[in-house]
Amino acid sequence: MTKTLIKGGRVLTMADGTKEIAADILVENGRIADIAPNLAADGAEVIDASGDIVMPGFVDTHRHVWQTQLRTVATDWSLFDYFVEMRLSYSTFYTAEDAYLGNYVGALEAVDAGVTTMVDHCHILNTPEHAEEAVRGLQESGLRSIFCYGTFPNEPRVKMSVPDDPGWRHKTARELHAKAFSGSKGLTHFGFAPSEAEAMPFEELVAEIKLARDLGAAAISCHAAMGAYAMGADIVEKLHKEGLLGPDLLFVHGAAFTDRELDLIAEAGAGISSTPETELQMGMGFPVAHRATAHGVKTGLGVDIVSNYAGDMFMPMRLGLQSTRATRNAEYEARGRAPADITPDAASVLRMATLGGAEAIHMEKEIGSLEKGKSADIVIVSTEAMHMTPAFDAVGALVLNARPTDISTVLVAGNVVKRDGKLVQADWPSLRGKFVASAERIMAGFETLDIPPIAEAARPIMPHLE
Repeated sequence: MTKTLIKGGRVLTMADGTKEIAADILVENGRIADIAPNLAADGAEVIDASGDIVMPGFVDTHRHVWQTQLRTVATDWSLFDYFVEMRLSYSTFYTAEDAYLGNYVGALEAVDAGVTTMVDHCHILNTPEHAEEAVRGLQESGLRSIFCYGTFPNEPRVKMSVPDDPGWRHKTARELHAKAFSGSKGLTHFGFAPSEAEAMPFEELVAEIKLARDLGAAAISCHAAMGAYAMGADIVEKLHKEGLLGPDLLFVHGAAFTDRELDLIAEAGAGISSTPETELQMGMGFPVAHRATAHGVKTGLGVDIVSNYAGDMFMPMRLGLQSTRATRNAEYEARGRAPADITPDAASVLRMATLGGAEAIHMEKEIGSLEKGKSADIVIVSTEAMHMTPAFDAVGALVLNARPTDISTVLVAGNVVKRDGKLVQADWPSLRGKFVASAERIMAGFETLDIPPIAEAARPIMPHLE
């Protein structure tokens, strides 16, 4: 049995809100054995957290991890640009090895930023080998994850080596589940990502949800209610009428959800992942997170695409918080008034980024807060940097001041995966060369394409473009 004792930290357990306590944390055999002041443990490795903020690991409920090689290409994209260039163009030049590298480096980036659990909505599965390698990338990173097997077809743009059977993706899902996940007690769990819930024929969506449930998917990740892009889709209402709304569904984005749809999602126990950066940039409406929680929906936050944004949870928290504050303040301004109090508070988004995310994927009994018996997914945040000094309010420091470089130590299931500001297992200088070569080859392939005809062919899929 291994023991680790984290001493002297400013602990935010998230179990009872965001009250800060001065306590030590004893970790035994991967789990939190005790949280109390002045703990001692013979033979334990001692980590000095004096003056540091100790918190649960971040839970990122939505990320397309494979896109890590394409950082910055989506800087000025709309959702339509993303669909045409990422989903129908760049993706077709990914080999299985590229899928591995994207997921491996992307998962390491998440760990480095204090993310200990991540939902990977993986739609780079051009061949069965892509699926296996993407899973391997997650498994080797040390991150806790849900690998959501994506069925979106990328291969029509470039000839890929895939079986002729149009149902090969479903067949591969079953084979991958049996090979990599059946009876698995590891950190990587099987999930499912239907092709595109609002664009595919409804009967196909039903078939994929049933397949996911037959395979015991931990989460079924569905893009939904993306502003005007999704007008008239009514996916939640249709699933409700079919009796298919359930707690395993994780709706992503959701800005256009009506109050009734949010109530139906809450009643079903399903979750929502809001990704404020993409929603605000790509015309998908204002982030739904706070409106969803007001309806009782289990709500988390996500990074979404590292082809555009940094792979940490600090900016999603800030944008989710400040965009909601701005819309509420604008209501006062429209009446010629000014707010006496600012809502929501910073604690609300810190909860979404930790325990709320765990609830959205129904892992709150295992992760999301620091409590005896739970898995030891723990992050230690230094307050020594200039931008963190002084940190009178731990919550405010985390939500509005902290950076990934402040994350000194990360434990996942009790394993120290980042220590003294450096990842334990990764040799980034040697890995970087292989990673850059992969990125440059993908980019070279993309530059051979004639994008305008691809975009014109894709326009009918998004009829509300202007």
